[in-house]
Amino acid sequence: MPASSFRFLLRDRTRPAHERLDRLVGPIDSEARYAAFLRASYAHRGAVEAYLAGAIWPAAFGAWRPAVLLPLMRRDLADLGLALPDIRPLDLSKDISSLIGVAYVQEGSSLGARLIVKMAGRLGFDGAHGARHLAAQAGGLSNWQSFVGIIDGLSGVDQAVAIEAAAAAFDHAAAAMKGNGFS
Repeated sequence: MPASSFRFLLRDRTRPAHERLDRLVGPIDSEARYAAFLRASYAHRGAVEAYLAGAIWPAAFGAWRPAVLLPLMRRDLADLGLALPDIRPLDLSKDISSLIGVAYVQEGSSLGARLIVKMAGRLGFDGAHGARHLAAQAGGLSNWQSFVGIIDGLSGVDQAVAIEAAAAAFDHAAAAMKGNGFS
């Protein structure tokens, strides 16, 4: 399989897990639902950012590193008067294939953020209050584009391991959503 199709392979092979997560979240159409989404997102993202922190990225990644949104998310939670949720660790190997799978899910969430930031906006949350992390994500597609450009050019990645790790990251996000009121 040509390296240029790796991101599409990840997309296609994780589609069921991604679609389950999307169905679980559904529309964010009330302040209560947004608050639950924000708590769940923090619970998931906290685990993912901890997992990716300090990872040793091959030279092919250059200066690229995963986006860090937890500080903005803490401010968003404070805006809504919400306590920090519990974080369940993401237990995966830190080999490069697993790191790529998890980073694929994390960085790809910037695409979904473009839709969710609009839903949050209809509820009165924006880049200055309650939805800072979404505004940063939605406006930060360059990190995603850089990431897929890098992984599309890599060789020697165990694609099956990357797919498993990405599916595990989607499942972790779904568990965080369920743990914060989504069903």
